[in-house]
Amino acid sequence: MNPDIQLRHDVFAQLNWDPAVNACDIDVRVKDGVVTLLGKVADEAQRAAAECAARRTEGLTTLLNGLTVRPPRERALDAAASSAHSA
Repeated sequence: MNPDIQLRHDVFAQLNWDPAVNACDIDVRVKDGVVTLLGKVADEAQRAAAECAARRTEGLTTLLNGLTVRPPRERALDAAASSAHSA
């Protein structure tokens, strides 16, 4: 298997394993062994948790954290939409 594909798989496994991370919001890209996390997360705690989870991946040498935190207004809209779907 291509080493970049394997590394991407392993990073996703770490993100999915960590209960502090919502991996659905995160894209993992790997090129020549450099891992980049992309996407929008709910808060700084999730951003940091995703980085910590990814760093636990064996074989990872370089990590670029491109995750951004959703603005409060966007988080409020997401919460409203979520509660409307569950009602």
